[in-house]
Amino acid sequence: MEMWNEKLTRENIENFYFSTCEMVFSSVYQMTKETTRAEQAIVKSYLDVYQQRAGIKGEDVLYVFGDILLSNAKDIIERYPLPENITTYSERNLDEYTRNFMHEKIVSKIDSTGFKVAEFISTDTKKPKAISSISKFTDVLPITPLLLFQLIIVLVAILGVSYLAVTIPYKSKPLVDSTGIFSKVSIEEEYVGILPYFPLNAAFPVQENVPTTTEGSETAPQESSETTTALGPVIATTEPSATMG
Repeated sequence: MEMWNEKLTRENIENFYFSTCEMVFSSVYQMTKETTRAEQAIVKSYLDVYQQRAGIKGEDVLYVFGDILLSNAKDIIERYPLPENITTYSERNLDEYTRNFMHEKIVSKIDSTGFKVAEFISTDTKKPKAISSISKFTDVLPITPLLLFQLIIVLVAILGVSYLAVTIPYKSKPLVDSTGIFSKVSIEEEYVGILPYFPLNAAFPVQENVPTTTEGSETAPQESSETTTALGPVIATTEPSATMG
């Protein structure tokens, strides 16, 4: 295993994998005695050391990775033991297909949204909280000038559509008919017409006709049999009924 003294980042994790995968596969395969279990332990170990990269110094990467690899190999042997009747195992070296297959699994997992979100919500005790949160947020949602430009365009489009949706339907007519609000209607026109619908038993007094006179002629006042009704009703009194409360 070649010595590694760089701090792990997204840019060099693939170089770290290719420089160590052959020796790692040989060691883990001797422990697990089976290809599938070896692949699972190796992929998980690279993902674990990458997830802990913020707290690992460059010169300690190999040591921490070795401890993680040994722990994962022992764990997978305990969880998935081989049948007891299998006692012989053939030696195997890392072939190109297996190497590329594990590499693809590691890279796809690191670049997945779920893995980034898990890193974002995990606590990091090595960095100040504010700096750690900002760096993790930018890893999950990288902010670029193109993204800002797209957000501005979307905002302007939303405002434009909202403005047109309000103004276009009422372009030819006002939103509120002000004439109906400020119109003056006399009380007689408003309420006299509905008086018959009220249970007032209204009685209206009789008014005498006022005689009209012209110059040079006199007319005697005459009583008229016709009566006119006044606007103000007189509410008649009624006897209380037995059915009334």
